[in-house]
Amino acid sequence: MSVRSLLSFAFALSCLVSFAFANYPVQFENSKVIRVLDVNNAIVREDTGIRAKNIDDKPATEYYIYNPTNVETHTASISAYMKKTKTELEVIKLEYIREAELHIYKVVLNEPVQPGDDILLGIKSVYTHLINPVPATLPQIARQHTLYGFNSYFFSPYHTKEQKTTLYKNVIHHSGAQDKTSAKDNGKIVYGPYIDTQPFSFEYATCHFENSHPFITVTSLRRDIEVSHWGNILAVEEHYAIRNDGAGLDSNFNRGQYMLTGHIHEHTNVLKELEFDLPVSAHDTYYRDEVGNVSTSHFRVEKKKAILELKPRYPLFGGWNYTWHHGYNAALGSYLHKSDSGKYILNVDFVESVKDKSIDKAIVRVIFPEGAKNVKVNTPFDIDSQAITSYSTYFDSTGRIMVVLEKNNLVKEHELPIQIEYDYSVVNLLQKPFVASIGFFVLFSISIVLNRMSFVINSQKEKANLKKE
Repeated sequence: MSVRSLLSFAFALSCLVSFAFANYPVQFENSKVIRVLDVNNAIVREDTGIRAKNIDDKPATEYYIYNPTNVETHTASISAYMKKTKTELEVIKLEYIREAELHIYKVVLNEPVQPGDDILLGIKSVYTHLINPVPATLPQIARQHTLYGFNSYFFSPYHTKEQKTTLYKNVIHHSGAQDKTSAKDNGKIVYGPYIDTQPFSFEYATCHFENSHPFITVTSLRRDIEVSHWGNILAVEEHYAIRNDGAGLDSNFNRGQYMLTGHIHEHTNVLKELEFDLPVSAHDTYYRDEVGNVSTSHFRVEKKKAILELKPRYPLFGGWNYTWHHGYNAALGSYLHKSDSGKYILNVDFVESVKDKSIDKAIVRVIFPEGAKNVKVNTPFDIDSQAITSYSTYFDSTGRIMVVLEKNNLVKEHELPIQIEYDYSVVNLLQKPFVASIGFFVLFSISIVLNRMSFVINSQKEKANLKKE
């Protein structure tokens, strides 16, 4: 969806502002707002510093963030913190006001702000699929340029006395902020300062800049995590489907030209290899695609992490796709510990090695050993879907518990550990070898019985005929 669709939202604001104010208290006035936009790859990161003053006659414990629907669909993460102490603040998504097409977030302040006092807040937002290649197609050897459209102002339900927006990038052309201050300085664009900005102010701005990075989109990711107490390992397997969302080729791919121009590929949007950070205890790594095992990979262990470097079977230009899966085993002790109450607590990242990628959809499946029970899941962010099902594999008798978590639109900020508690006893640890032993005993017993039985047809009649002869 084009970012220019934000304009339709702006025209409706004038008649909907009073509606939004009626639902939530307006206790603050933004004294100063400094907004910085980072567009170094396909993901937009917005870091906003706010000095807000309590203009109400009551202590304030909440600061509200309003997000229009056309921006909300691209919003992957919103977080808040205290600027001075860097203390993280809880951000709660409240509701969607359909009449105003607004999504409401509440920042819970760590202590009340008294009337007349100031507070220094930081708000970080991450957006995906808002930067588009322009032009949409390029020659095989060409620099990619992209267009980013955004609001010149910090979108807020509060009156803002002064604000400024800075975008760091080698900008070729920019527009917006009509009849207002905007300056280009050393490869960055500064919008503002703007004085006395009204609540919900909007003015569309664009920046056209060089961005010769592949736009890596993980269209789907399935991450299988299997816990083994018997083997003391954590087995991880990840199934990837990726797409380069950068500018496509304007003609057929030329293999000869590609081989001769390797020295300038870094200045184009072609994707030639991928790198994944694995735990330092990772071992027994493998990498396979639909054809089979891929040997163009390199695995090395450093002091604090292991690194898996993968090369797809072919380079990925704009619009090209690739699917594969890789896996590894890691020491279980790095992820699992036992609490004083006797419960096991598993801490494992929801996703890993996201870096400059965006993930459209991720499914994380955590498979526990047979006999685990009373499973409880805690996540550091909201999950779109959660289910606890049964899973069976070799030598299972009663089946295992499997936790299935799904979430859409993920970025690096979602590389956070999920925590899963469960009960598991020593008797359960012996369940599988006991079942396996019983299985082998029954198998051998059946084999002995079958060996003692005769399956020759008409054997007695044949023996009588032989005697007569």
